[in-house]
Amino acid sequence: MKNLFYLFAAVFIAGCAPSRFVEPLNKGELSVGGNFGGPCIEFGGAPIPIPMTAIEVGYGVDSTFTVYGGWHTTAAFFGNLQFDIGGTWQFLQQKKYVPNLSASMAANFIYSFEEQEGRMWPVLDVNAFWNYGKRNNYWYVGFNNYFETMRYMEHNVDQKYHWLFAPQLGHVVKGKKHPWRFTTEVKFLAPWIDNTYAFVPYKSLFGKWGSTGVYLGFSYPIQLKK
Repeated sequence: MKNLFYLFAAVFIAGCAPSRFVEPLNKGELSVGGNFGGPCIEFGGAPIPIPMTAIEVGYGVDSTFTVYGGWHTTAAFFGNLQFDIGGTWQFLQQKKYVPNLSASMAANFIYSFEEQEGRMWPVLDVNAFWNYGKRNNYWYVGFNNYFETMRYMEHNVDQKYHWLFAPQLGHVVKGKKHPWRFTTEVKFLAPWIDNTYAFVPYKSLFGKWGSTGVYLGFSYPIQLKK
C-alpha cells in the first residue's frame, strides 16, 4: 500500500511539466511559452497523456544563466495554486561529441485553497544536450530530481523515499525565420515502482513499472537588450 501512495505522489509531482530551459537563453532574451502533457494513463483501451498545462516565462541573465518561472494552469482549474521558480546554469560547452551540460535548480510550490495548506518541493534537473545543424537544434538526455522534505505522505503514511527521480529524453527544434522553439519530451516517472495495483491506470514503456510521461512545449524568445 505504501508503494501505491508513493507511486501516485511521484508521478503527479514529478510529471507536471517537462524540463525547463535545458539550454539557457541568450543574454537579455525574454521567452514566453507553455507546455501540454503528463503521465500516460489507459483511457478507452489506449494510452494517452494526462492533459496537464502550464505557462512559463524565462529571462537570460547572461549566456550561461537563465531564470524562469511557471504557472500550472491545470492545477488552477481544480482550485489550487501551483507554480515553480528557478534557474538554469550551463557549466560545460560542447566539444565535438562531448555534450553541453546544464543544471536547473528550482522549487515547485502547491497551495490548496480548499484545505488552506501548502507544500514545496526542491527540484534539480541535470541534462546533457547536443546542438546540431544551422539552427542549433538539440537533443537532450538527463534526470529530473524531486526532493521530498516531509516525513509523512497523505493519510499519515510514512514517507518511504525522499528522492524522486525520472530519466528524460527530449528534442528542441528552433524556427528558421522566427525565434520560436518547439519541444518534445518523454519522461520515465517512478520507473522502479510496480504500478500493477495502482488506483490510477498508469501506462509505461517498461510495462508494470512506473509511468511514461509525454510532453509538448512551445516558446517564443524576444531579444530585449544585448
